[in-house]
Amino acid sequence: MTTVYIDESGHSGDMINSGNAYDFKGQPYFALAGIGLEDGHDWEDRINELRNRHRIPAGELKSKSLTAKPRFSAEVIHALLDQRAPLFIEVVDKRFFICTSITSFQLLPPCLGYPESMQFHFIKNTVADFLFFHASERVLDTFVASCLAPGDATLRASFAMLRDMATDRGFTGSAAQIAQGVAHMVQEVEAEYAEQREKGSEAWSRFLPPPDLNKHAKQVWMLPNLTSFTSIYARMNRYYGRRLAGIRLVHDQQLEVENILRQGKMTAENLSNSVDLPYTPQSDYRFEEEASIEFAQSHEAIGVQLADIVAGSVMRCFRDTDAGTPVSNELREAIMRLIGEGDERRGYGLNQVVATANVRHEE
Repeated sequence: MTTVYIDESGHSGDMINSGNAYDFKGQPYFALAGIGLEDGHDWEDRINELRNRHRIPAGELKSKSLTAKPRFSAEVIHALLDQRAPLFIEVVDKRFFICTSITSFQLLPPCLGYPESMQFHFIKNTVADFLFFHASERVLDTFVASCLAPGDATLRASFAMLRDMATDRGFTGSAAQIAQGVAHMVQEVEAEYAEQREKGSEAWSRFLPPPDLNKHAKQVWMLPNLTSFTSIYARMNRYYGRRLAGIRLVHDQQLEVENILRQGKMTAENLSNSVDLPYTPQSDYRFEEEASIEFAQSHEAIGVQLADIVAGSVMRCFRDTDAGTPVSNELREAIMRLIGEGDERRGYGLNQVVATANVRHEE
């Protein structure tokens, strides 16, 4: 039996906690790693060999405390790749993630009824890319405000801010054409919203991402670990040919979001009944079987510790490369190999939720 161990890196709070000027408190990237290990594996022994070689003391392995030992983390990644362990990793640029939410819920919301297709997926990506590079903090702030205090006034303010941005005369070339398209989208959604409002109350909720309730019954918005988790689960479904019965998911224990993740898993499984599934070439949302899910303390499970090392290494490599901070050659090579050996058709490897221009390719 295979167990897929899952852990994250890069502060798992919702997108509303965006820090100053969307710096996300120095953590602009979020990474979630799922590492598949066969039962009866000898990973404890292998890791102990590596520990001895790199003089790493006994105790729980935490990516954060291994930043001074990049060669060790690199060797862990190489060992997993050498063994062809099932690897499902998501790395998310948080600012881009907000831009995809604006695109999916305010500019091209489901209530407009556009059919899912490769073309529609391309349009959404193009719009999210445009917002990533051109939307001001005020545009993002106004969208976030519409989530935090949902209602007629805040939603209309968000539409107005998007319209102002799209009708700015400063755009040139292809950006000017995309801006024109965005202005048209705002016109369409404002007309649709006006119609919906005539029909009943709380029409604004159809133009916002659905919030989740944490264990304190407090609303949290746009959790990157929920969307990354459901994406990993759907990628596993593709990788295992929809044969998930008997596969265990073991997630690092997180009391804050355990219920949300369980709910997210169930929601993904129930999408199978939907005729119009999202176009996601690297994943399969038509579930025929279900994996089990449980939560474990990381110090009790070597698999969770390996997932933590991989997620932390990926997150820091992307963050430091962007910031111009040196990344050790060994770790960069390991991440590049991870990117190079990915196979989208099977759902295997590293999925980058970043602006198209910022997608990393094997060097």
